[in-house]
Amino acid sequence: MKEKYRELIFNALNVAKVKEIDIYTFSLYHDHESGFVSVCMDTVESSNAHVIKQNEFSIQYFKRAISDGDISTAKRWLSNSGRSLSLGDFKLRNAAEIKLDQQTKVDSTFYVEMVLAINEMKDLIEMRSSHGKKLVFCCSTENDEVGLVWANT
Repeated sequence: MKEKYRELIFNALNVAKVKEIDIYTFSLYHDHESGFVSVCMDTVESSNAHVIKQNEFSIQYFKRAISDGDISTAKRWLSNSGRSLSLGDFKLRNAAEIKLDQQTKVDSTFYVEMVLAINEMKDLIEMRSSHGKKLVFCCSTENDEVGLVWANT
């Protein structure tokens, strides 16, 4: 699968180049229901806007829980102090995608190879980003849309 992921990343980076996307967050996403793997990319502007919107929504519930003295509920409505990892809100979703065939074995190796492919393509990804060490990579895992997140080091 790693070679397929590498080709997928390469194709997505061409789309990012055409659309002049300055990559802030780069993701390989496995849509478990449809059987597709795709690339999603976000910009800092898009991420910041989503974080603000998310925080504006959650603060009302946080305040209510604190007013009620309910720390347990308040902890579910914490502010996002960083970036958006909500793939559906990324600036560029499904920039390139592949359909998995019936023979594709989806196990831990399937997801480990996502990380390896991203790391092997890191230099090309970095060429589409001005964020240096603030560039973040992520990918799906068996039970999570975004299950692994790591820094550009």
